[in-house]
Amino acid sequence: MSEEEYEESKKSLYRELTEARQEQEKQWQEREETIAKREKQYGEAKEKVEAFEKELEDKIKQGQEKGRSIGYYQVKVKSDLRQKEIEGARSNYKLQIESLLQTIRNQEERIQTLSKQLDATQKQVQDLAVKAIEGTSNRNSYQAMKDIAMEQAKNQQKGK
Repeated sequence: MSEEEYEESKKSLYRELTEARQEQEKQWQEREETIAKREKQYGEAKEKVEAFEKELEDKIKQGQEKGRSIGYYQVKVKSDLRQKEIEGARSNYKLQIESLLQTIRNQEERIQTLSKQLDATQKQVQDLAVKAIEGTSNRNSYQAMKDIAMEQAKNQQKGK
């Protein structure tokens, strides 16, 4: 091999080496770009995951608060409804008590009226008995007085 061939071979090998190095650097650069893209995608995905976790926690808290609010509202509605039922029952019982008290008052008045009528009737019977004893010995008068007295006694017993 001559020196020229050697140089030519050497140049050719250097060119091949340079081309191989350039090709290798090009591949490395492509890989670095691919890795950089993947790292960027990974970073974005990681940020999305972290944001999702935070958003999930926020949504859970909002859901809990909303559920708590709904629960409190339902309890308040039931409590208000129960309070209205109690007030209605209380009002009903008051009306029943007032009605019964009025009935008692009416019956007491009726008893007093009947007692007065009884007293008046007894007085009339006594007056008639005195007149019958003093005045007339007529049997018919006595029988009429007796009938009146019996009639009044029957009326009083019916009234009670």
